[in-house]
Amino acid sequence: MKARLIKYPGRKWLKHESLWGEPELRKYLPETELFTPEAFIQMIEKHAVLFIKPDVGMQGQGIMKVAREGENYVIRTASQKMAYRSVKKASLKLKQMIGEERYLVQQGIDLIRIDGKPIDFRALLHLRPSGKWRFFGIMGKIAAPNRFVTNHSSGGRAIRLYQALQVTKEEGAEWDERIKIMSGLIAHAMKRHFPKITELGLDIAIDTNEQIWLLEANTRPQFQLFRYHSDPRLFAQIASSVRTIRNNSV
Repeated sequence: MKARLIKYPGRKWLKHESLWGEPELRKYLPETELFTPEAFIQMIEKHAVLFIKPDVGMQGQGIMKVAREGENYVIRTASQKMAYRSVKKASLKLKQMIGEERYLVQQGIDLIRIDGKPIDFRALLHLRPSGKWRFFGIMGKIAAPNRFVTNHSSGGRAIRLYQALQVTKEEGAEWDERIKIMSGLIAHAMKRHFPKITELGLDIAIDTNEQIWLLEANTRPQFQLFRYHSDPRLFAQIASSVRTIRNNSV
């Protein structure tokens, strides 16, 4: 797949396709397809939970969750819950809700949880002037009660990696290193496909079997979570780096 000279590639499908073309990264990527009623039916037969996401969107807006629960197919939005006995009816309802917009259907990951609330993570990287990526660290996001997205705009709150995993700080540091290595692989692959990018915010999941997944790669990421990092100096360093990068953008 040829490199694309896009500073801030926004389409989730474009980024997924690019990373899926890297065989060593596929183990980190949930199965993802462009939404059609047919693709949805095939995917829900393979996975008990799916997420339906707008191809272009941010802060968790527009995301729907679909789960097989007993004999029902249950669609959840931020404000609604709908159940259908027929998978075809569920697929047509999704199509009606989506309309002409481009959406993705993605394998649901069985996220780690605390008190039943799902948690995912944000890893942050910036490109140094030397051309090497700097890994600033990783912060967790825990969903508000009865929510399935963890974004701050939906009531999510920050949590540190070791606290999210309910391990010691030393064990948390080992996890941090694992995620740092994976993040580096993804960053280098993204740079090959999108040579003009200089920032990455990787949305990462850890499932109940301790497997690490990449949910999405953001190329103009929010970084407010890092106000809650254990190093109080880090947020100022990130903010300074962001100003430098974006002021120098062409």
